[in-house]
Amino acid sequence: MDEDAEQPRGRLRLQRPTFRGSSVGWGIGAVFWLVCAVQALVGVVQDGGTSVVSALLLVGLTALAVVCVIGTVATIRHPRPAPPATDA
Repeated sequence: MDEDAEQPRGRLRLQRPTFRGSSVGWGIGAVFWLVCAVQALVGVVQDGGTSVVSALLLVGLTALAVVCVIGTVATIRHPRPAPPATDA
């Protein structure tokens, strides 16, 4: 097929990311990363200032916690269907 030929295109739509796994696993990950972010924040507050490295660490840990919270909510709201039942 010629790549330069005009292709009929449908409407492009954004797709939501698919979060797989159990909501319990995502929840455990969310709690873990949130605790790490809080510990990093406490360390920054106790040191009296923030450096570039500690700011990047805090942003990264917070981003990981947010992704895990979104994964928890997504897997609770849209669970994957169970495999079909089979008689043994």
